Amino acid sequence: MALLCEELKIAPAERVNASMGGETPVRLVHEAAIAIAGGTRITAAVVGGEASHARAQARKQNAKLPWTPAASRDEAVRYPSSRLALSQIAIDLGMADPARIYPFYEMATQAAWGEAPAQGRAADAALWASYAAVAAGNPNAWIRSAPDQATIEAVSADNRMVTWPYTKLMTANPSVNQAAALIVTSLATARELGVPEECLVYVWGGAHAAEPEDYLMRDRYDHSTAQTAVLERAIEIAGGDVGLIDHFELYSCFPVVPRMAMQALGLNETFAVPTVAGGLTFFGGPLNNYMSHAIAAMVRTLRAHPGDIGLLYGQGGYVNKHQSLIVSTTPPPAPITLDPSVQDAADAARAPVPPLALNYEGPATIETYTVTYARDGEPIQGVVIALTSSGERLMARVPVSDIKGIALLTSLDRSAVGVAGHVRVDAFGKPVWSMMKAMAAKPYRFVVVERDGPITIVTMNRPEAMNALHPDANAELADVFDKFANDPSQWIAILTGAGDRAFSAGNDLRETARRMGRGEPIETPTTGFAGLTARFHLDKPVIAAVNGVAMGGGFEIALACDLILASEDATFALPEPRVGLAALAGGLHRLPREIGLKRAMGMILTARRVSAAEGQALGFVHEVVPKSELLVAAKRLAATMLELSPMSLRASKQIVRRGLEEANLADAYRTQDGCPALKALFRSADSREGPLAFAQKRKPEWKGN
Repeated sequence: MALLCEELKIAPAERVNASMGGETPVRLVHEAAIAIAGGTRITAAVVGGEASHARAQARKQNAKLPWTPAASRDEAVRYPSSRLALSQIAIDLGMADPARIYPFYEMATQAAWGEAPAQGRAADAALWASYAAVAAGNPNAWIRSAPDQATIEAVSADNRMVTWPYTKLMTANPSVNQAAALIVTSLATARELGVPEECLVYVWGGAHAAEPEDYLMRDRYDHSTAQTAVLERAIEIAGGDVGLIDHFELYSCFPVVPRMAMQALGLNETFAVPTVAGGLTFFGGPLNNYMSHAIAAMVRTLRAHPGDIGLLYGQGGYVNKHQSLIVSTTPPPAPITLDPSVQDAADAARAPVPPLALNYEGPATIETYTVTYARDGEPIQGVVIALTSSGERLMARVPVSDIKGIALLTSLDRSAVGVAGHVRVDAFGKPVWSMMKAMAAKPYRFVVVERDGPITIVTMNRPEAMNALHPDANAELADVFDKFANDPSQWIAILTGAGDRAFSAGNDLRETARRMGRGEPIETPTTGFAGLTARFHLDKPVIAAVNGVAMGGGFEIALACDLILASEDATFALPEPRVGLAALAGGLHRLPREIGLKRAMGMILTARRVSAAEGQALGFVHEVVPKSELLVAAKRLAATMLELSPMSLRASKQIVRRGLEEANLADAYRTQDGCPALKALFRSADSREGPLAFAQKRKPEWKGN
């Protein structure tokens, strides 16, 4: 703003960086008109511009644009509404982008209006074709090719799905270079400056109101009471009949917004053309400034049709902020209202908001929904907003592996609104919605599990990737160790890797890059890498049988086990700094605790590889054996442990782990009696069986409970 004033050689009394939001230009014009009507003699310039296309092209070409350097984060001015409140679950599920939020309103309104998704999509495309036709005649529009309804609706390589049910041509287009400026002044000043009477456009007045910022704290998704209130007030200002309004600009980031506005106004979608500029897809520029161009287009339209009335409706955020304005070449029949808020009316019409259910598991019925897509046109995940039987609201995802669930959400024949299902929490701590109460057990793809009496043998089974783990493999391992922890018949686990080369090479970086490129979340189970590195309450012993490379996350998995047996060719390292990462799955904490600070830092800060023999010398490897004997040695070690009371082993492990968390030995000694596993030991049959078997000179028969 300061640079613009310097360029124009002006020194205005006030310079303001306005808040973010699509309604902002309309609001600023309205505020200037109110200030003038209130007696403040001002001339206001509303200026805005967007150059995201130039920035994107420069980024692609690695070019540096000759622009003023951007202010640092610390120096940058915080605009009002630069951040909107969101519930944590929306952030966790990646549902914070407008393109992923407006579809919730789309699917809810379709259901409320009795439209099947195919009908709703056709109506959206027809509406958007009318916007495209207007943009084709606007020389300032970004896209002037005027695609028809069929082209807008059809999914193709050039018109991929973005977020269900919207294709790319139904989505606001941010990649533009566009700017606009508007001048608002008093009638007296305009005449003093010689503005011709036929060029004057009068601001009659308007209204503003807002919804709760957090969209999960709205009453419903098939209406907006704030939108309705500002549009009803606009009709009143225009004379009490929408038929008196000749031209419309209804904000058009996504089809649901103008369709909702037309419903609120009582306009027939078949005959009304709700734009004079061309809309945010075809004219372009959805970031903050589109309505500046719309106002300019409305001015041109009204000058060409003297005496007509125009309605400008802007919307910002995620159906958050709503602003209307009535303008005409005819002077207003009444003075402009100095208080434009209709918030009280919006609030009074709003129904009670369902409380948000957190960590919920149980039945839930879909309130609204969408599916997010990657750039390759394939789904990433479905997301539902649902209601529990007690009327609480939740958000949950539908993974792409749930083929029936995704098919339900992407059906063109029937809406999924109102479909009953069930919510559970998955290995990553995220709520998952399914049509079935319990997900059918699926065979493991990346893990092999065997049982040898009370021993569970777990093999990471991705030898082609050196047993590197991706989210799906991590989820399976988390499930395996959940079952191991909860199965009283299983006392000891052995973890190893398939093939001859590796125990585990850690995180699968290639798969991570692929998923990041698709926009998929990169997640780790709540119990940590391999379902182990953050599993701090597993008291049953786990043996790592390291059969080769244990790199990065692979080494961290081994360190999370209680004992490490290593083949003679095994190697260990935390090489994450070589690829600009860090060992964040516990390795940076466990290694210093196990071998001492200086020796651990010697490995960490050089990323060097350590052999099995050196690992034994350092103290983190229990035993080194020939590769051919590794699993036999691990089973032999487990058999030795099975001669001991499993309850005693669990109590001992828990006391050791908790003792290490205490500040000193005295505190550890004092608090050990409070360990739950120790209390369980003394309540168990094992605590009686041990002394009895000793007295009877026989081998104990442990029960493990």
